[in-house]
Amino acid sequence: MADPKPFEIAFSASLRRGDAPNARGGADAARVVTGQSFGVAASTLEGAFYGHMCAGAVAGAVEHTAMFPVDTIKTRLQAATSASGRSYAHAMSTSSGASVAQAMQTIRGLYRGVSAAGLGAGPAHAVYFATYEKCKVWFGGGVKGEHAPVAHAAAGACATILADALQNPVDTVKQRLQLANSPYAGAMDCVSKTLRNEGVRAFYRSYPTTLAMNVPFTAIHFSTYEAAKTALFKASEAEREGFAVQFAAGGGGGGGGVGGGG
Repeated sequence: MADPKPFEIAFSASLRRGDAPNARGGADAARVVTGQSFGVAASTLEGAFYGHMCAGAVAGAVEHTAMFPVDTIKTRLQAATSASGRSYAHAMSTSSGASVAQAMQTIRGLYRGVSAAGLGAGPAHAVYFATYEKCKVWFGGGVKGEHAPVAHAAAGACATILADALQNPVDTVKQRLQLANSPYAGAMDCVSKTLRNEGVRAFYRSYPTTLAMNVPFTAIHFSTYEAAKTALFKASEAEREGFAVQFAAGGGGGGGGVGGGG
């Protein structure tokens, strides 16, 4: 907001000069400039909102794509029903005497469903981070340097509820394609057959369970992250938050969320 003092000084000087007609003009000028400052602030906030959306989309797509093979192995181990199926070699569909062709097939198999994960993670993470930043301000946690754990936790909960509504169908398709003996030829084949045989509800069958896990995790994660960021920023005595502060706070927030969620 524009500082009102320059307008007060100009107004007083005008009165001292006996220039009464200019008083109204000075007040009008103050309102115009102040209105312009509000417009600049609103434009800045809007730009930050879309910035969070874009950054979140890119980060989500990169994260899910880079870690997809590890996620595939985890999914296969979790779905294994026999002792032999719970080995890493079986989860990777490989053996000690595998040929080069078999090894290449194994690598391709670890990336089955990556297109669905990459395309779905972008919009979901865009909604996730943008919703968090918006709700954080709405709930009163947007003041830099002030610790507001309830506002941050509530904003994180809102963010994950909306984001998981987009991500859950993607995860359903992804996990069905990741299974070692998946009956689906690809993402679109999985979507069409699931819709035809099980209906839309199949894509949201695990949504309540996902929320039961992610809402507490996200609430703890963001409240811990913001608290750590505030403490580190004050300790650093820097004028702006640096990468080191955000990096360390992110690590602390992630550890706190896992410990609390676990």
